[in-house]
Amino acid sequence: MKNGSQNILICFIRHFRFLCLLPLFLSACVTMRECPIETLQPAKLVFTGQNRNIAICASPVLFSDALLTNERTAGVPADSLIWNILYSLKSSWETAPGFEDVKISVFMASGNEPLPDSTEYDLIADLDKLQLKNTYYGEQYNYQAWEAFMHVYYIAEWSVRDKSGRLLDDHTDRDLIVWPSGVRSTQAEAVFHLPGITDAWWDTGIAIARNYAERITPQWQTDYRDVYMINKFSDLSQQAYTAMQNNGYGRAFNIWEEMLLSCRKKGQSKIKSQITYNMAVACEFNNSLNDALYWIQRSVNYSSSTTNNNYLRILKERMTQSILLDQQLPQ
Repeated sequence: MKNGSQNILICFIRHFRFLCLLPLFLSACVTMRECPIETLQPAKLVFTGQNRNIAICASPVLFSDALLTNERTAGVPADSLIWNILYSLKSSWETAPGFEDVKISVFMASGNEPLPDSTEYDLIADLDKLQLKNTYYGEQYNYQAWEAFMHVYYIAEWSVRDKSGRLLDDHTDRDLIVWPSGVRSTQAEAVFHLPGITDAWWDTGIAIARNYAERITPQWQTDYRDVYMINKFSDLSQQAYTAMQNNGYGRAFNIWEEMLLSCRKKGQSKIKSQITYNMAVACEFNNSLNDALYWIQRSVNYSSSTTNNNYLRILKERMTQSILLDQQLPQ
């Protein structure tokens, strides 16, 4: 009986200690929330020099055989597909930052009409070859569940030359684009939800152009950054996060700076690291990469973690990318 009472007392003391420590544990916990950011990714190639006058060219003679050898090509004129690719590349080029005022012309030779002389343009991008093949198959999951797929496989060969005719890029791009119908009750219903071949090839043309645009022009990309929601400053954390959502990056920075100034006691290195991490994020969103690097380094100095070390690496990569972007913008 005595041993039983002792065991109960010991169990009570353990639970009492846990309950006493629980508020301290919860107060130290933080959650993280995402904030989307548009980052400009440099092109894979750098075309130096004067690039204010650009031509995009192709000849339909190169593609007629490829189109005619495919099944279900009725209603997909070769010239329409090619124009779609050329103008989609033109659109991607024009919307790239720094290229808003660049003159971009599109040419497709017909008959014996020659393509433009390279001496008239700073850059000429040629679609030299195109092959497309479309396939379809359906898969039965059980006696009443079907899913169908439309495939378009393409090979596109591109080249870029400068005013002197010097070859700057010779690139072959290939990819398989897939459209799933989703699971349907019958095969006929699954096939019905696939795109028509005309629409599929039209979308493929846009994809061909965009893929090459990423190689030769800077492109915007949506990334995400996490920010700490600190329980010790729950109201201020929410205010700062709301400010970030409303593009109030300066206000968010000031709120987090207020938190940092209130953490003057020793032994608060972890929470200071989280706050300065957030301040670095606000600086990056405000296009102040040097300030962002300063604050993330402060964060690492306070308390090194996987999160802030990864973010330090991302910011250093962005600084390197900014140098490339300066080289890629038109002179």
